[in-house]
Parts: sequence; structure tokens; C-alpha cells
Amino acid sequence: MKRNLYIALTLLVAMAMTSCDENAQFRGELYKKVIYVLSNTEYIFSTEHQLGETTTGYVTVYCGGTEHISSDVTVELEYDPEAIPNYNYINYDLDESKYAKELDPSHYSIDNYKVVLKANSEDNYSLLPIKVNPDGLCPDSTYFIPLRIKSVSNHEINENKRYVMYRVLLKNDYATMKSTTYYQVTGVETRGSDASGISVTRIVAPLSKNKVRFFAGTNTYNPSTVTKEEIAKRAIVATINDDKTITITPYADCEVEQIEDPESNYWEINKYNQYVFHMAYRFKDTNGTWVSMVENCVQRN
Repeated sequence: MKRNLYIALTLLVAMAMTSCDENAQFRGELYKKVIYVLSNTEYIFSTEHQLGETTTGYVTVYCGGTEHISSDVTVELEYDPEAIPNYNYINYDLDESKYAKELDPSHYSIDNYKVVLKANSEDNYSLLPIKVNPDGLCPDSTYFIPLRIKSVSNHEINENKRYVMYRVLLKNDYATMKSTTYYQVTGVETRGSDASGISVTRIVAPLSKNKVRFFAGTNTYNPSTVTKEEIAKRAIVATINDDKTITITPYADCEVEQIEDPESNYWEINKYNQYVFHMAYRFKDTNGTWVSMVENCVQRN
């Protein structure tokens, strides 16, 4: 009996010691401070930038852990030459037509690659400013600024979150690349002597401060699968002028002519705060047939 009691007590002591060790380990992980950069699972952080302006976006550097830092931590980032090639290989293999591009330094500036996490701040993060001028960028391309944490003055770097590819998304007042911008189109399409009413959902992409691109007529496309050749053949451009008029021009190879009627080519904002484009033009389809369009194009919120 005494022997059994001794064994039971020994087991209880052992279990208590093991539990204490596990709790101590858990507390160690809970309070451990690690430095990392905010991004998604592919190390991407996306920000919209207004065409026609130089605007500032931010990369966010965090300190993880349940307790606040007790002293300032300096974090230095640097250019990462391996990030974009790795991303392209993993996602697209040999299909170079879909490759992401590194944003040319002429389009952005980073004044200081160092940020400081302040001990006297309530926040556990600091922001690295990036000034971006997106003018001249193409809405069909993916642009990254690849960065990684180079060093920290204290604590550890989270190796799984030390990288970030800052993605520049284009936008203007009429469309954005953050999500697909749709307009609802109604009007009349005329082929030869045959006229018919139309109703179609149109994808519109930003090109510059006051220009958007879309497919002529009732042609449409899927942004994830459309080819450069399709865009060149079917895309046209609407310039939204300050005097409330609209000018229609080709984007690349599509032949298009504006129907010169001031009453049919203008823009307005409706009572729902949506842009409305009233347009009249004709274009040659891929068969060489002239197609005339008189349409109202309403922005969808």
C-alpha cells in the first residue's frame, strides 16, 4: 500500500513539473518579440496611387508579442533582387507574358530605408513612406517594389514575414485597378442598315488622370485572361475633358472615329454620384465592318 502511494505521489509531482515547463514555454512564445513586415500570403502589399499626382503609400513594420517594447527598435529595409524572379517562376513558370515587373526607380522614391519602433508610442508598428508617380504605367501590368528587412537593432526577425513586394495600383476619378471597374452600357448599335438596342456590362481601366480605356461596342473581356493582341485590336480611349465633353480616340490598332456631335459626346454626374458618359462613335470590327454606337455608359458603384 505504501509503495503504491509513493508511486502515485511521484507521478503527480512529475506531471506538475511537466505542466510548469509547458506553461513556461508557452509564456516564452507568447511574450517573444519578433519584427516583421505586413503583407499577404504571397508577400504582397497593394496600394492605389492616383494618376496625375505623386502620392505617398506606406510599408508597415510590426513588432509582434503581447508586451510593448521597452526601448526603441531601429529596423532597416533594403532592395530585394530575388523577390520578383521567384514570384514569376512560382506563379507563371515560363509564361513571360504574365510576369510581374519591377517598378522603375524613376516612378518612386524612398527617402530613408530605416524606421523606428518607438517605446513611448502606443502603437506596435512604424511606417516606411514610399512616394509614387504612376503616370505612364500600363493598367495591364503588375508593378512591384521588392523590399526585405535587412537588420534590426533589437529582437528577432520573423523569417517568414521579412519580405514584402509593394504593389502599385493605378486609379483615377473614373476607374481603379484595385478591383475591376464596371460601367453599365445601354444604347443603339448599327451595322449597315440594321440597328438594335444594346445592354452590356463594360470593363473600364484607368490610363491617365483624365483618360480611360475600354473595348469598343459590345465587346468585353476577362481581365485575368485577356491578351495584349486582343486589347490592341479592340480597345479605344475616352478622354474626359474639363469642358464636360468627351473625345474618342484609338488605343492601338482599333480603327475608331468619333461622330462629331457635341450633343452626343459629353459626361455628367447623376443624382447617385455616378459618372455617366454619353458617347457616339463608329469603329471597324475584326471583320472590317463599320459599326456605329450611340450609348450611355453609367459607372457602377
